[in-house]
Amino acid sequence: MQKLIRLLILMLAVGQAGPAAANQDETKREASTKKNILFIAVDDLRPNIGCYGDTHAITPNIDRLAGRGMQFNRAYCQVAVCNPSRASLMTGLRPDKLGVWTLPIHFREAIPDAVTMPQWFRKFGYTAVSHGKIYHNPTPDPQSWSEPIRPLRRLPDPYPEGTDKLVQSEMEKLAKNDWRQNNLRRPSTAAPDLPDNELLDGARTDMAIEDLRRLGKSSEPFFLAMGYIRPHLAWVAPKKYWDLHDPQSLPVSIDQHVIADTPPYAPSNNSELSHYVDLIDMPAPWMDRELSEEKRRSLIHGYYACVSYIDAQIGRLLDAVDEQGLADNTIVVLWSDHGWKLGENRGWGKMTNYEIDTRVPLIIASPGMTMAGKQTQALAELMDLYPTLCDLAGIEIPDFVDGKSLKPVLNNPDDTIHEEAVSQYYRLHDGREYMGYSMRTDRYRLIEWRDFPSGQVMARELYDHQDLPYENGIAVERKNVINSVPSELVDQLTRQLSATHPPKKLNMTPAVHSNPNPGRWRAELILKNQSNSELTAFPITPAGRRGRAIRVAPDASATISARIGGVYVIESTDGKIHEIHSPSFPSKPIVIE
Repeated sequence: MQKLIRLLILMLAVGQAGPAAANQDETKREASTKKNILFIAVDDLRPNIGCYGDTHAITPNIDRLAGRGMQFNRAYCQVAVCNPSRASLMTGLRPDKLGVWTLPIHFREAIPDAVTMPQWFRKFGYTAVSHGKIYHNPTPDPQSWSEPIRPLRRLPDPYPEGTDKLVQSEMEKLAKNDWRQNNLRRPSTAAPDLPDNELLDGARTDMAIEDLRRLGKSSEPFFLAMGYIRPHLAWVAPKKYWDLHDPQSLPVSIDQHVIADTPPYAPSNNSELSHYVDLIDMPAPWMDRELSEEKRRSLIHGYYACVSYIDAQIGRLLDAVDEQGLADNTIVVLWSDHGWKLGENRGWGKMTNYEIDTRVPLIIASPGMTMAGKQTQALAELMDLYPTLCDLAGIEIPDFVDGKSLKPVLNNPDDTIHEEAVSQYYRLHDGREYMGYSMRTDRYRLIEWRDFPSGQVMARELYDHQDLPYENGIAVERKNVINSVPSELVDQLTRQLSATHPPKKLNMTPAVHSNPNPGRWRAELILKNQSNSELTAFPITPAGRRGRAIRVAPDASATISARIGGVYVIESTDGKIHEIHSPSFPSKPIVIE
């Protein structure tokens, strides 16, 4: 009888707890069946990769990833420079909708309530963790992540002794109005004899692997982002990766010329390299002089060495996925924010609307893919990653994103999602602002330059890619055919571009910006931090740029002298707080709890 009573009590208890317990169990089951995301970004990586056809590249691990996923041979960024490209990808919004076209503007000042990809995944039970460069530095966007971004330990100096004295000496020779005063950088290349994890990207890979092991044991799915800096300048990689490549066998562009019959603002000016002490006199593409072949070969050697270094770190990540038994439940995606010129058309760097700058490597590997190891010629845009990863993970695709899911292509590489891929680039030339729109179709690339404030069309370029060969995985435009093709073709392509990007006025000023009074009216912004997280207050300029950060520890206060009309963005390290404040008169304390 007592056993029967105890059994009835137990059954009653289970029945009373039934719905709540069942819901909890169901939530755990749903979380355990969701696929993890390993989100790998590589800065400035053009398709100089073995799997993309470059026989000089030593990239066995990226090649391995392509073997377990699908390689997109015609994927394009939305802007060929870091900040706007990454902002568009991470928010799923076209640059014109987001209002971020240049390096300085943080997307939170453009659209404060934008919902980023990791933010969206967090809504569905994901733990989102970030390492390295995912957004443009220094814009980590704490709202996106479940945990504060951890600082990196102190690393040894990769440059030889005396480097800083060299830089200081060269800065003293610069004219007083030279923009590099107090901003000249160390040499563009270095080959320190150091272990992988004693340099930036290797050390961050250690941290990412630690988190991979930790998060892989959790009942919650994870979104783990690892952003690699190299092969962004400076090209610093351990010596052993330089030793992998014979510089005399690497391809060096010779007999190069700026594309004829193009607007003077179409090419970039190579200024990115002139930041570095050994490239102070970096020539622009249109100048009579150019880099010596020896210097070009040295730079290309550095690029290939850095790509091999990053490939090795990606290999470590992939090995950790396998070792932890996560391969069958983890989607791995690898992307680059834009391409890069290594002397083609006498250009070095990114920042144009051409194929070589806008085309990026993109590999997506999802567990159970029936088309693993295949390649596709389908046009793709980086914005497509947001809805694609949602689709693959089985979570809702938000209705606010502009990209399209590439899942149909992953099931059938011959499928077509886009009739065109559109990139764009803002250019300031002789005091006038231009926006260039670059539309890549199956065969052509149409570039239309418009007056930024009015939208008036100022010039067009057209390139035929039908017979354009890929050289070491790279296609390079050589001839503008806008005046040698039927006008009906130009009209048809122009209508196609206007259908997605109609000419209109654009405004560079984002939604959040200061409008300080012209007089001397000042007030104190009193910030009291009563939260458990460090606060960061960013002063916002009239142009919408973030100024030098002011940090306030928990249970501490700060008094900021500011002009009436000024604006401050206040964020917490844990990502729970994002507020916009202006000083008032008389001053009132702002209490953050």
